Amino acid sequence: MAKMNQTFKEVLQIVIFLLAVGIILMVAVIYPLNRTKALMARPNADDFDPDSLVLNDPALFVEAGLAADTFQIDADGLTLLSGAILTPAPDSAAQTEAASIVGTAILLHDERLDRASMIPLAQVLAASGFTTVVYDQRASGFSTGLYHGEGQYEASDLGEIVSYLDIRGRLVHPVTVIGRSLGAEAGLLAPIEETRIDAVVAISPYLSTTRMIDVLGSEHDAYWIPFFRTLFWWWYEMRSSYAAPYRTIEDIQPIACRTLILDAAESFEAEEYVRLKEMSDPNLLETAVLIDEEATLHETLLHFMMLPIDTAATP
Repeated sequence: MAKMNQTFKEVLQIVIFLLAVGIILMVAVIYPLNRTKALMARPNADDFDPDSLVLNDPALFVEAGLAADTFQIDADGLTLLSGAILTPAPDSAAQTEAASIVGTAILLHDERLDRASMIPLAQVLAASGFTTVVYDQRASGFSTGLYHGEGQYEASDLGEIVSYLDIRGRLVHPVTVIGRSLGAEAGLLAPIEETRIDAVVAISPYLSTTRMIDVLGSEHDAYWIPFFRTLFWWWYEMRSSYAAPYRTIEDIQPIACRTLILDAAESFEAEEYVRLKEMSDPNLLETAVLIDEEATLHETLLHFMMLPIDTAATP
């Protein structure tokens, strides 16, 4: 009996040990590794093959009545960005209404979508006289890359797009960047170095890596685990091979050009927004509650873009 009890105890200890190891593996490896892919990889990550990526097809823009001049650029030696320069089709009524180019609009989509999601806004801007540029951000659409970044890489990509347009005489000032989510993040970061950007409209930006992880985790219904952000970011760097910076609230920098930020009312209570407002020139930064209605949003964007630079900067 004593020997049986001892054997039972040893078996129980082994079972408990294996369960503990399993829990640790699940919490520290399997779950965050799975979530990393869901939150940071391109939407078609499981099917993505860069060698079989289809051509930079402009069909959706042509069907929407836009003349699309497609282009591709090598952003960093590893990432090929696919984009299009859009104008109203020559036979459209909008072509006669927009007799001259009034500026350049560069549109950056939400990282979970692609450039096609910006077609409704592109139609409005092109019809209003703007040279409108759209491109698939890294790890989306016709561009290469399996993982997107946290804003810094996307800001660098945006700088390459601006240079490409400028060198070819396609950059008409004022230049306005309009971005959503990670696209908004790129729009806020790029003007710190890229002075050819005159204005930015940032729709629901993250402002810090910490907040980005929290927002994405909430939107993807991620479960809480100890040290979630640390584990998530560690596995992200392992998966993506990016030496991605981790930006905290202390890393937030002042707005570098005239900027309109649109977001949900409760989002403006976040510490990141409070710090950004404290650091930025109030003559450059404007915030407003995001309106879901598409027509109202387009009207707000056009009003902001049409304001002369000098008038907008006046207290």
